[in-house]
Amino acid sequence: MTPDEMDREWLSVSGGGGPAGLASPRLLRITRGFSCVFWSMPLLSTAHAMALMSFMPARWMVAGLLAGYLPLGCGLGLLATGGDLTPRWAARVRLAALLALAGLALSPFLAWWGAVPLRLYFAANAAAHYVASVALLAGLNRLAGECARRLDDLPLRRESQAGLIVTLWLSACTVGVVAWLFRRTGILSAGTETILWHLSRLRGEAYLLCLLPYAMTAYVLWRAKETGLRHAVGAA
Repeated sequence: MTPDEMDREWLSVSGGGGPAGLASPRLLRITRGFSCVFWSMPLLSTAHAMALMSFMPARWMVAGLLAGYLPLGCGLGLLATGGDLTPRWAARVRLAALLALAGLALSPFLAWWGAVPLRLYFAANAAAHYVASVALLAGLNRLAGECARRLDDLPLRRESQAGLIVTLWLSACTVGVVAWLFRRTGILSAGTETILWHLSRLRGEAYLLCLLPYAMTAYVLWRAKETGLRHAVGAA
């Protein structure tokens, strides 16, 4: 059974025949949720950049990183209490919440590694934070795609798919290119401290490559918010 067939079967059971079957208060709550998640994107990307570049002492950067997750958590809470848009909606929201919690727990290590880049323990946890952040951005794009599927918005579905592809592809390419360059130049066989030292020299370039996934995800979230608001106003 295809995803579209699953959606049609679920809608027939739940009693909703399409976007008009959604109550306006539910759509408004989901719209506010996407709005909160959208505003977390510039906050998190800015905090990550400042932490990587050691813009301020680590203790101040930890506070900034943690604060960036507040609107994200608020938005995911609103999305969770807005009701099930599709059969996969609740699972998508729970997964995004778990990834946000993982990023929240690992975010202090990003600031500490920026301050002490040769500590392997900090570097390993900063790498885990990178993986959690990439997975979170991918999950948010999939959430927007679920919203588009329920509201029957084909352009938003395509944009969410493009955001998902850009996030995963660019993140994988970043790691692959760095590994390839380090292997070609013999850095991979030069020892842990040498690898970490060279990685610390690439922190600014790594962040610039992360800007596009953040920007693309923010755009998709904004489109999901606008689409939900348009349907909510039309249903009122």
